[in-house]
Amino acid sequence: MKKTKDKSKVSASKNVQAAGEAPSMPSIFGKRNFYTIKDSGMVYLLALLVPLAISLVFSLASVFIARQVGVEFAKDANPLSELFSRYLWFAVIYLLISQVTFLAIWLCYHKSKRISFSTTPFSIKKAKISAVLLSMLVGVICVAGFVWLMEGCFGKLFSLWGINDGLAFEINSVPRLFLALFVLGIVPAICEELIFRGVIFGGLRKSFGMWTSVVLCGLLFALMHQSVTQLIYPFILGCVLAVVMERTGNILYPILIHMFNNFTTVILTFVFSILKIEDINTVFNVQWWGVLCAILLAALTCGILWLLYHFYLKKFTKLSESNEAKEESQNEDNKNNEHQKGNAKERFQKDDTSFVPTYENSPFMIGKIPLTLLCGLVLACIFVVISFFP
Repeated sequence: MKKTKDKSKVSASKNVQAAGEAPSMPSIFGKRNFYTIKDSGMVYLLALLVPLAISLVFSLASVFIARQVGVEFAKDANPLSELFSRYLWFAVIYLLISQVTFLAIWLCYHKSKRISFSTTPFSIKKAKISAVLLSMLVGVICVAGFVWLMEGCFGKLFSLWGINDGLAFEINSVPRLFLALFVLGIVPAICEELIFRGVIFGGLRKSFGMWTSVVLCGLLFALMHQSVTQLIYPFILGCVLAVVMERTGNILYPILIHMFNNFTTVILTFVFSILKIEDINTVFNVQWWGVLCAILLAALTCGILWLLYHFYLKKFTKLSESNEAKEESQNEDNKNNEHQKGNAKERFQKDDTSFVPTYENSPFMIGKIPLTLLCGLVLACIFVVISFFP
């Protein structure tokens, strides 16, 4: 009876194929463990537009409800800015919208495209203590090395042009400090790294070399902030994080660098608030010698980062590659046995190659770059230009 059933199933599948209908995809192709440039483009476009749309709806709804319940706003004031400064719950939700959306996009995209979550490499067990400590240190060094140049020089220039940073979260007490460390430090470090150094950088590396991918990832990361005041430093930081991701192969280290970078910024903001320094630009001297010192400090920081890359990260990569080679050699016999045994799925794959998924260029790509990525770049540039106008 079983043989007759099997024969009937085979004949039925042949009839379906003869009729031109594709049978269901076998489970062997259920998930893939790599990203493509198309993934980078689609995820970037989603990460650019979806949080913006949700934030816009939330802001409009909040302002409408506030007016309905009798909240009064100043005539010339921005209602959104007043809600942000008056109500802590509104500020926290507004700041978390984009980050929670990033995480949702990362999860839903992996589910919809049947991509394994392990494609974004994350491992605490394989992390080295020295690399963890250096990651924390690099996060602090980046802020300390570039804060004078970014805030003292470019910040003063932007303020003269009448360009501000938009909504600012006040950190004037210890409870607000710990809240800011979570909302502005921990959450963005995790969610943004999963998107940028996980999916986007992983897809870029499938089509471009290391340094091209690093620069593109840094540029996309900077443009995502949609502000002219946050172009230079996020670009530098994005490049640093991409290089670390490339050399270590573990997103834990970029997350730590990003996290301690944010921690340093939050703590500095808290210190300036306690010292009652309203304008951070007043702390830095913008005379010619102040600008020169800022440039020298930034150059020294770049030199330190280069030394870490040259004398540590390159060796770190070789060590990780040697460890992987040892693990592969130990499991080589088991892999050979699995190939020799074979199974029905492997035979199906050999007999019907039409089911093998392909990720080649399509009409929706210009060269190596998908239209989704180009659209995201154009839109992000438009948002940055809009930020010029207060």
